[in-house]
Amino acid sequence: MKQVKGILKIIVVTALAAGTVILVVLLSGGNSGGPKDTYRSPTLFAMDTTLQISIQGQGRELSEANVEECVALTEEIESITSRFVPDSDVSLINANAGNTPVEVHPETMEILQRSLEFSRLSDGAFDVTVAPIAELWGFYDREYQVPKPEEVEAARSLVDYRKVLIDEANDTVMLAEPGMQIDLGGVAKGYAVGAMCDMLKGRGVNSALVNFGGTVGAVGRRSDGEPWVIGIRDPRGEACDLLGKLKLEDSYVSSSGDHERFFTRDGTRYCHLFDPRTGYQSRGVESDTVAGSDPMNADILSTAVFVLGKDKGFALVGGQDGYEALMVERDGSVVMTPGMKERYVIEIKNGVK
Repeated sequence: MKQVKGILKIIVVTALAAGTVILVVLLSGGNSGGPKDTYRSPTLFAMDTTLQISIQGQGRELSEANVEECVALTEEIESITSRFVPDSDVSLINANAGNTPVEVHPETMEILQRSLEFSRLSDGAFDVTVAPIAELWGFYDREYQVPKPEEVEAARSLVDYRKVLIDEANDTVMLAEPGMQIDLGGVAKGYAVGAMCDMLKGRGVNSALVNFGGTVGAVGRRSDGEPWVIGIRDPRGEACDLLGKLKLEDSYVSSSGDHERFFTRDGTRYCHLFDPRTGYQSRGVESDTVAGSDPMNADILSTAVFVLGKDKGFALVGGQDGYEALMVERDGSVVMTPGMKERYVIEIKNGVK
């Protein structure tokens, strides 16, 4: 995999202050403390979100070296999956839409194949070709607007996961029509979290937590033998307000919500999570959290559940072995799958239905 330097930068920001972070690392059962052998990295920035890594049981010097390796790995993944890197696989695919197949890295192929699988399972509620819609609403250049219905329809006509043409024999990908674009923002973080956790395990790390902008991976338990504890942000609270706490051990969690990135017009909130089938934002959910054994699946499912809502979203999660979900509905009520409460939830602030 090629490397691009300088994509990942250290920034002066806390995980709670970053508007894109929904899941918050808690090193103990409370809001502070934890084992004394904890190394917690500075907050980093990649893929338009924040990254923080906590490692226990290895000492500062070795932990810093492991974090540096994770940073380098994330730079590599971003260099091929970001639509904002000019020579990335994604940028080349988009530039050649309707024209020429593009040879891609194995990582891009794996991400796209997994994405298309869940597009089929979700009946298009998750769709990596949603980029024309996100661009129209201004979520790339931050020139936000509420477009006219005919503009939405024109953008929506360019969205169709079935027109992502994959040639496995030649390792190529092509978009069938000019103007189509892909955006891997709803899955690439999950892939990166899995890759970082696998790397840390390979380097002898037994206790670590990777928090990447709402997707979290736990390597083992904490060094004191207790599960890792993370907090779920209250989607209608302040940045430091928690909805509840989850416990993690060798598993992954991903959250999506309308408080991540949004703008308001005439008192209405417009977020960055769209129903690709309509070109408009979903309105039934404030946030959701999905937990399971694979970070890409959890990342994708958290987006799909947000779009589908409780009944269809929970049915989709229930169809995947070992995955559980929690949701804050539009009226503020908290609902969850039975397994979520049994396996992951420590406490939830609001009533559970």
